[in-house]
Amino acid sequence: MGQKAALETGNLSPWLERLRGKTPVMAPVKRGRVSFAFSWIGDAREVRLDYVRTVLPPKQALLPSREDLLTLRREPSLAAPVIADSPFVLFGIHPCDLAAINQLDWSMLKRHNVEDPFYLARRNAATIVALDCMPDKYCFCSSVGSCHTKGGADLLLTPIEAGYLVETLTAKGAALLRGAKTRAPKPEELKAAQAWPEEKVRRSTLRLGADVSELPRLFDSQHDSEIWEKTAQRCYGCGTCTNACPTCFCFDVREQPDLSLGAATRWRQYDSCQFLEFAIVAGGHNFRGRRPDRVRHRWFRKFVYLNREHGQPFCVGCGRCSQQCTAGISLVDVINSVVAEAKEGVA
Repeated sequence: MGQKAALETGNLSPWLERLRGKTPVMAPVKRGRVSFAFSWIGDAREVRLDYVRTVLPPKQALLPSREDLLTLRREPSLAAPVIADSPFVLFGIHPCDLAAINQLDWSMLKRHNVEDPFYLARRNAATIVALDCMPDKYCFCSSVGSCHTKGGADLLLTPIEAGYLVETLTAKGAALLRGAKTRAPKPEELKAAQAWPEEKVRRSTLRLGADVSELPRLFDSQHDSEIWEKTAQRCYGCGTCTNACPTCFCFDVREQPDLSLGAATRWRQYDSCQFLEFAIVAGGHNFRGRRPDRVRHRWFRKFVYLNREHGQPFCVGCGRCSQQCTAGISLVDVINSVVAEAKEGVA
């Protein structure tokens, strides 16, 4: 693996069209005037690789917002799992979203030494084509270590003047690329691709005020900070941030019988720690009934709890939550306020 080839711009759509004819392809497409979304494509000409971020992350291909788990029947008795294992291609995801998928792999397959069979089936069925990118004012991937991620992908595309330099990372990727018209890359194209990571970091202007390894300690010292109250005064508790997040994996499981009571469907759907009902337990007690507690939990979950458990923050710096927050709350601004307050207290 590690072989590189040049894919010229004019050969991209024919390749995608051949792929789409063999297997479903999810790729970024234009939505409205300025928005992009990952969607199952019906025409390769729909695909747009000039996006900075999509409204929703590509995790929907692996962990859908609503997913059937079981079909149940009373007579004859049946409880059959709904396993979606048909092959598909997830095309054009950025390194931050690839890093997020790697984190989902840990949470859904390794965290408690129990593999989620529904997620595992989709993950094994996926062939992932990553696409390197450049940041905008909302991106802070360089601060959380996700900007150069390529592990977990089968192919990596890096933009060059003629189109893309394609790096083969796995046997699945090599098989996928056989349907594309490629050529040997020129020395200047290899050089341009090699310079891409350094230029990407240079353009990353939004930064965290401390190394991510320091955040658990700094956050712990500010557990009772007024910052959480002030942030909660602005927050609507709408859950937009968690729905847009590529690493959030909380879900609720529900079951609905049909009118005859002879059959039922069990499904799961996204849930949010920002919803009032999220932390209600037996007896009706809500251990995060106050919005400031829910707001603080979100930041601690991302940068303290899972940071300590997993060895890295559960945030990949994609900027979706800040860009889409209905109250205009910036994740990075809150982090940097906490960091500044903690360092001032130490001083």
